[in-house]
Amino acid sequence: MDHLISMYIDNELSIDEKILFVEHVYDNKPYKNDAVDLLEQEKLLSASLNKTAPAVELKTTRARILPIFNRSLGWAVAACLLLLLSFMARQDFTQIKPATEPTAVLHRFVIHNQKAQRVEISGSFTNWKNVPLVPSGTNGYWEISLKLPAGEHHYTFIIDGSKPLPDPTVATQEADDFGSTNSILKVETENEQYPFS
Repeated sequence: MDHLISMYIDNELSIDEKILFVEHVYDNKPYKNDAVDLLEQEKLLSASLNKTAPAVELKTTRARILPIFNRSLGWAVAACLLLLLSFMARQDFTQIKPATEPTAVLHRFVIHNQKAQRVEISGSFTNWKNVPLVPSGTNGYWEISLKLPAGEHHYTFIIDGSKPLPDPTVATQEADDFGSTNSILKVETENEQYPFS
C-alpha cells in the first residue's frame, strides 16, 4: 500500500492504478464513487488528446464541493505523512555519513608538567597552529580532546610558548626540520580497528 501511495502522490500511476488506489484507500462510498467517476473522465480525456472532450455533467452540488475538497485534502495530508513515516522507518540513520566530511575520531591528549604555566599542542591536524590545553586538576596535568580524521598525524606539545616537547606516551617519534622531535599518531576509524565487526 505504501508503494501505491508513493506512486499516486508522484503521479506515476496509470489511470487504472489510480482507480484501484482510490477504491482501496477511501471507505466513504459517495466520495469514492465521485472520485472514481472523475478518474474515469480523466482516462477518457487522456485517451483522446486530439479529440474534443465530451461534455461532463457534475453530479455534485456547490454545497458538496467544499466538504469533498476538505476530505480530499485531509486524505492527501494523511497519505503524505504515512509515506514519510514509512520511509523514515526503513532508514538506518546511523549508517548515513556526509560524503564531504571525512570520518573523524575524538582523541584525548594528556601531558603531565607541574612547572608549566601554559601548554599548547601543535600538529598536522591543527595546521601547525598552537591550540591551548586546559589544566586538569591541581597536580600538573593538562588535556584537550580533538576530533582527528583517520590517518597519520605529527604533533608536539609547546610548553610556556617556546619549548617543544614530544608526547611522552607515544613511542613513535621523528626529528623535524627545525631541530625538534614530533610524535606520530596513527588514527583509525572504528571500521579500520574492527574490520570484521
